[in-house]
Amino acid sequence: MARLKKVKAEGETSAPGARRRGHELSLVDDIGQIIGHSHDLLETLHKITEVVAERMNTEVCSLYIYDPKSGLLTLWATTGLDKAVVGKLAMRVEEGLTGLVIERLEPVMAVDALQHPRYKYFPETGEERFHSFLGVPLMQKREPLGVLVVQTRHRRRFTSRQVRLLRAIASQVAGIVIHARLLETLKTREKEREQFRRRLAEAMGRLRAYERRDDGVAPGRRKPGQLRLVGAAASPGFAIGKVHRLHPGVLLEEVRERRADDIEGEVAAFRMAVQAAAEEMEAQKTRIHALAADADVSIFDAQRMMLEDKSFLARIEERIRAGAGAEWAVREVVSNYVEAFAAMSDTYLRERGADLRDIGQRLIRNILGLEDRRRGLNPGSVVVAQELSLSDLSILERGSLAGVILGSGGVTSHATILAKSFEIPTVVGLGRALELLREGEQVIVDGNAGVVYANPDAEVVREYSRLEKEYKAFNAELEAAKDLPAETLDGRRVKLYANIGLLIDLQFAQRHGAEGVGLYRTEFPFLGYKRFPTEEEQLKLYTRVIEGMNYKPVTIRTLDLGADKYPPYLKLGREENPFLGWRSIRISLETVDVFKTQLRAILRAGVVGKVKVLFPMISGLEELRRAKEILEEAAAELERDGLEYDRQMEVGAMIEVPSAATLASKMIGEVDFFSIGTNDLIQYLLAVDRNNPKVAALYEPLHPAVFVMIEEVVAAARVADKPVSMCGEMAADLLCCLPLLGMGIEELSMAPFFIPVVKRFIRSVPFSLAQRVAREVVALPTVREVKGYLFEAVKQLGVVELVDMYH
Repeated sequence: MARLKKVKAEGETSAPGARRRGHELSLVDDIGQIIGHSHDLLETLHKITEVVAERMNTEVCSLYIYDPKSGLLTLWATTGLDKAVVGKLAMRVEEGLTGLVIERLEPVMAVDALQHPRYKYFPETGEERFHSFLGVPLMQKREPLGVLVVQTRHRRRFTSRQVRLLRAIASQVAGIVIHARLLETLKTREKEREQFRRRLAEAMGRLRAYERRDDGVAPGRRKPGQLRLVGAAASPGFAIGKVHRLHPGVLLEEVRERRADDIEGEVAAFRMAVQAAAEEMEAQKTRIHALAADADVSIFDAQRMMLEDKSFLARIEERIRAGAGAEWAVREVVSNYVEAFAAMSDTYLRERGADLRDIGQRLIRNILGLEDRRRGLNPGSVVVAQELSLSDLSILERGSLAGVILGSGGVTSHATILAKSFEIPTVVGLGRALELLREGEQVIVDGNAGVVYANPDAEVVREYSRLEKEYKAFNAELEAAKDLPAETLDGRRVKLYANIGLLIDLQFAQRHGAEGVGLYRTEFPFLGYKRFPTEEEQLKLYTRVIEGMNYKPVTIRTLDLGADKYPPYLKLGREENPFLGWRSIRISLETVDVFKTQLRAILRAGVVGKVKVLFPMISGLEELRRAKEILEEAAAELERDGLEYDRQMEVGAMIEVPSAATLASKMIGEVDFFSIGTNDLIQYLLAVDRNNPKVAALYEPLHPAVFVMIEEVVAAARVADKPVSMCGEMAADLLCCLPLLGMGIEELSMAPFFIPVVKRFIRSVPFSLAQRVAREVVALPTVREVKGYLFEAVKQLGVVELVDMYH
């Protein structure tokens, strides 16, 4: 009985405390509700001061926001002081008790504030009526945001519980203040972007004042005046010249059906046409090489291999023996191939259809005995064509071709690649350009914006001449740093490598100062063969890459076939979801002989220069260990065959599947380095197909989850003291560059064109700032906040226009 009484007595004694705790929790919850339903910042802050003043039984509650740049505390909301001074009252940190809170970053309490040595009287507030003072700081990771203050008329000592309560409320208010600051940052960012766009618009205003849209009329009846056409930028730069309309001698679609009377004669004519076409290609290859020794003439070899493909030639002969005239048989077979390529989702493969069309039209012209009527160019000519084939390049003369305008075509067509190698400004995808542009008409080719102006007046020409000078000056400034290291202001070195897929990319890599090849996509050369290339063929190819980079480091990725990137000799059925299907390392592990042949060639190439091998799309330890086993088997075979190979070759795994990122701490012990492939990692992590226009906008490199996952991978490698590189598109994104640098990524690999601007960016950045930015970014919850924060960071670095130019 006594024990029960004692318990009861204790309960009665603690009841007021329990009620106080419940009251305090209720207050914190109510503040949370107010913040959660906030639509207007100032109104929300005013409601918070009202509720706090009422529930803490004080006459005054005020909120001051601190601006570290000006060092001022400004009154943003109050209950109890004169509301007329909200937004107007500002004090320095060294003034008053409120400033003392910022100095100490701790609560400050005064039972009689008027007697405190730091008290400062602001007559406009009317606060001389209030005696007690309690102020607590609003904080964000030890950085002050402001001060929350309560005051009373009567002298009062606040309890430690009340101080903790006000601190809890201040921490809630800090969240909404941070959000408000980010909103202000985004507004400022948009304002600055708008100012930047306005400056560009003013520069281009005179151009667009003369703009006249495509009115659909034929070129012969087009009214005089300027015409502006918008397409896709394929090769950068500006050109002003005269139109040279290029019509192929034969169009595939114009060939009419004809039945054969003399089957053997038709077969003989076809075979002679094949031989003549092969000789023409060889002559063109020699000529182009003479014009530009560093141009990648191997693309002529790739087209010639198509011409020599036995199955391709056999299909045409079958049609002829079935009664078709030779030219009609060529049209039927080639059209089927072109349609098959056009249906592929991979851009590179789609554009190989243009090569086949060129082969077909060349064969038909030779069968019909037609002359190639394409004439040479006058100096300063701008070629206008529906598409530009390798055959059309026979008219090329160094210095004569100023620009290229294509109705169709793409940025990775072989002809476009050669145009880039000659640094010829090129715009593609202009639809009816051949119909709308007249022979001899003056045009401006803007290879940066993908725009073409026809018949521009003198003012427009002057404007573009100015833009061309500025563009050349900007590139000259970037190229001046070609041989300088990518080093931050405080001495942190980063290696900048090039991503390549074709041999022609090597000259761009050298031109723009790449320190090596960070990703050699071996599948692209494979696509040009009519069968899997042999070990010797591969070794020769890899050797050319190593020599082409002057023996700088080269990372060779093993075959990443699949996802609509299958060579024609790999017969596979269509998959519903190829990106989640039989591709990449999965194919290699199931076609061991093919995989081992490639690994043998890579190991042997390691004797020629510094080579690393990289396994793509690893999803777990089982795949990684199996790939390493096959690599060891390949090495053992080379040892047995008495062939030299690199016995110390570094092995890396691509982190492009979320499961691999999650297992990074376990996988790092199996390899010498990681390479993060962000293109696939982002779409797998966010469940977004970036090629699907309905969801492509959701593909967001600046998503917080992406940065969190990258940080985890880098942290796992750091513990093991092993390097991490990045070879996805994020590596060339200047907004991404700052946090990636701060996280500790030591190597960035990208398209060669971006290397100079990324180097300039890195050389403008202190590594200490990058580290702080990296810590802040991974703590932000939304894409919008990440973008706002990063833009503010690069704005403070003074490189906003550099970022805007490349976004």
